[in-house]
Amino acid sequence: MKMDIKSKWPIAALSLIGMASSVSAARDDRCAPERPANCYADDCKHCYCLGPDNYGVNAPTCPKTCNGDITITVAGFYWNGHQDGMEYAIDNHVKAPVTSAITGLSDTQVLNRLIDAKFLTPDFDWDWGFKIGLSYCSPCDGWDIGVLWTWYQGSANDHVEREIDDNASLLPIWSAYAPLIGGVLFATDIETHWKLKLNLVDIELGRSFWTSKYLSMRPFVGIRIAYIDQTYEIEHKGGSWSATSTTAPSQTAFNNEVRLENDFKSAGLRGGLNTLWNFGCGWGLYGNFAMSILYGRFDIDHDETNRNARSPHEKAKIADAKNSFRVSRGAADLALGFQWQTMFCDCQYGFMI
Repeated sequence: MKMDIKSKWPIAALSLIGMASSVSAARDDRCAPERPANCYADDCKHCYCLGPDNYGVNAPTCPKTCNGDITITVAGFYWNGHQDGMEYAIDNHVKAPVTSAITGLSDTQVLNRLIDAKFLTPDFDWDWGFKIGLSYCSPCDGWDIGVLWTWYQGSANDHVEREIDDNASLLPIWSAYAPLIGGVLFATDIETHWKLKLNLVDIELGRSFWTSKYLSMRPFVGIRIAYIDQTYEIEHKGGSWSATSTTAPSQTAFNNEVRLENDFKSAGLRGGLNTLWNFGCGWGLYGNFAMSILYGRFDIDHDETNRNARSPHEKAKIADAKNSFRVSRGAADLALGFQWQTMFCDCQYGFMI
């Protein structure tokens, strides 16, 4: 099982809230800051920055100071993470046989027919994440360098049951179990739990500059470090895991668990462009784009066990497979939204949402 990073292809994502504050570094009194952008105070009752009237020189957006400026970024977002290939069963509209009445292979052959069948996948949840960053805008033509950490933990869960009266059956996809009675593998109860842990560390070198009075851009290059850990648990009950009758091969009731792990650790090059379209009064529309090429290692683990449903609940290993390989993967970051910013303390500090 391989995962697309952010969407790998991470990951569809929606960033709701972002906050950043810019703090001017300590300065010599003899070196007053020289703002390349004008700080306006108007009917909005707050100050905000726009580009200079003469924009032919592409002035940097950060103030020109002796020691540069520091920016601290703290942002929250609300994402919905998706993973392909998560189908765990086939919901088949064919009545499953009564397990206690199964006496041989032929009793389950009716399940080989698929009627109005569909694949079942977990329901992916919306979850919160955050970004924390620190950057320094140097006095060297407004070049900036910084680091940004992104943390996100996603999940997906599902639980489905099919009773005899439902005239339907569940055909597991991930299980390697072969019941003693043989025939088609089926279950009456399946529960799934998927968890994703995403950690991204971006180190960037860029320059934010005014292309006009109301438009600023920031091209950048850098390095991305990505850790993506996934765990997928599937629990099967009933059906082929039920106790059989005395006339069939003897089998006690089991609870089956399939556990899949997929870990990807990687690093690579990253580059992109951030844009900000200012409307005035501090409001603006931002549109950001970045591409990454990540080289890393996949570590994959597939375990399956049967646990006796009755005391003393012994466990029996059904499958244990591992694999690892190295590969390059592409990643794309897209962001589009509105922001509001203001300046205070004589335009020495800034706040942005």
